[in-house]
Amino acid sequence: MTVQIKIALFPYLLFIGLLSSCAITVPKSIDEKIIDIPALHVVRQNVDAYIERRVRWGGVIANVVNKKNTTVLEIVDHPLSKEGRPIETDQTQGRFLARFKGFLDPVVYATGREITVVGTVSRETKQLIDQFEYTYPEIIVDSFNLWRPAEKDNDYNYDPYWPYFGPWYPPYYPRRYY
Repeated sequence: MTVQIKIALFPYLLFIGLLSSCAITVPKSIDEKIIDIPALHVVRQNVDAYIERRVRWGGVIANVVNKKNTTVLEIVDHPLSKEGRPIETDQTQGRFLARFKGFLDPVVYATGREITVVGTVSRETKQLIDQFEYTYPEIIVDSFNLWRPAEKDNDYNYDPYWPYFGPWYPPYYPRRYY
């Protein structure tokens, strides 16, 4: 190849490289191609019709119960993003139980943490939420992803004019919400 052709191809290769860096990636632990995942509210209406069905659901952990050989997480459902992460929203289709083999530390799998699980619907379980009897679909978890907490924005705005006022002037000031 001549130098001119190589130089002419450079912008195209750069563009392709930039596009591939913006690709959406799903963690390998939950990257299972499941066709036609039923919605939680549909499964809750008739759990028996969905026994042994593969699902990928996610949400926020509401409770952790460790038993002798298993751990059961009560999860408040949230819609999933393209990456498989639960979207922070007030809309939910309900709750479900996720059964894991072995022990999960309640400090790590704490209330409020986001989790996405992949598994099979196994049965219907009725439990009380305060005094209300609630019907949970229970799934046996094959794989999951416990998401890191979203990073919070700092509470300071940096002043773009700081270098012009000298070192005695602070480079930041607290945000004010009016």
